[in-house]
Amino acid sequence: MGNFKRSELQRFVNMREKSPPPVFVGRKSVLGDILAIAAQTRQERVGIPGNTTVIQGAPGAGKSSVLSEINKRSPYENNVRVVRASETDVTKHIPKVLQAIAYAGVATPDGWSETLLKFGNRWSSYLPTVSGFGMSLDLKTLFTSNAPSDISDLATKCPSENWTSVVILAVDEIQRLPTDRDRDHAILLRNIHDASTGLPITLVLAGLGDTQSVIRSMGLTHGISPYSLGCFSEEERHELTEKWCDHFQIEIGSCRSQIDALMAKTDGWPRHVHWAQQALAEALLFKGVDGNADQITDWNAVQHRSDKFRQGYYAAQYSDVMNYSPKLTAQVLYEAARAEHAGVGLTLSQVVDVVETYSGTEPGSAWRVPSEEPAHSYVTHLLHSGALAENPESGVVICPIPSFQNYILRRGGLDPASLE
Repeated sequence: MGNFKRSELQRFVNMREKSPPPVFVGRKSVLGDILAIAAQTRQERVGIPGNTTVIQGAPGAGKSSVLSEINKRSPYENNVRVVRASETDVTKHIPKVLQAIAYAGVATPDGWSETLLKFGNRWSSYLPTVSGFGMSLDLKTLFTSNAPSDISDLATKCPSENWTSVVILAVDEIQRLPTDRDRDHAILLRNIHDASTGLPITLVLAGLGDTQSVIRSMGLTHGISPYSLGCFSEEERHELTEKWCDHFQIEIGSCRSQIDALMAKTDGWPRHVHWAQQALAEALLFKGVDGNADQITDWNAVQHRSDKFRQGYYAAQYSDVMNYSPKLTAQVLYEAARAEHAGVGLTLSQVVDVVETYSGTEPGSAWRVPSEEPAHSYVTHLLHSGALAENPESGVVICPIPSFQNYILRRGGLDPASLE
């Protein structure tokens, strides 16, 4: 290739886990559905009831990456614009979220392009500065003292006939939201989901493994079938390797098998793939290697570095609650994995039953749920930590990250090989 992008690869090494990946693969179904829903809404020029997409998965499954990819692709879609919001935005700063939705909805195509060119994906952080970009004079008051207080107020001040685009409101970390259906954030999301104002807005919500139960508690029920993100397939891993190396102009040479072996140990889990890529990137940046994989002299060192990153992930996800009850945690995962391997699986209520069956049956605190944790709360904690995940279609609880499952089993004194 000859044009190794050293500075870009160094930036990748310096990236933190929430940064969007330089190359995106897979997740075609969820991306296609989100953009198809937006296209249908654009065609009808009004909100459509139930047009909400829910994305859930364990930590490191790539939920934030999907939202970033939607944001990245939207300028190339005809009249589709994205407003990204955090759970803090929708609980504490609703008027600002509504201002961002208003601008994304009514800005002229030239004004919107100018905004993205000047401010990039963080354009909403610069409100009301962007109000001069493609904003009609009568709507500039939305960015001063007359900001809309709720979605109905937005519809009054900015009716759908004034909109030039459909807007996707994408909210991350939805599991952190309070579950009171009468809170302002719940009413906002429910009104968008129900299309009660007729505004051409669609909703994308992303969160951890119990996200579906959280949105149900806020009254969002009709027409939602969550997407559950899991591991990349072997084909997707290979595609990612090719595109990643091409992106940074890396010479694979005769080392494709070594790279494939490095990636195979990740189980295809997106966060672990990222760590393996970082380990490989560090080796490729060494003086004398300079992006040529054939010049890497110690592939065992690269694998060791990747393993070290992955072990750090395990340690971070292995919470204090698990550490207080390592034998109970391991037994719960063992029972869930055994049922999964048998093709029957356990439901959430059955996992709670497992906790109650084993908690305190053996001597020592390692077999007990911490005193302040009821069994169902303990199971929810395992979902949030990525130890367990619920399949939204079957309702069966699975262990989504095989290598993390094995780590937990070993911490509790169980042999992962006994599951085989």
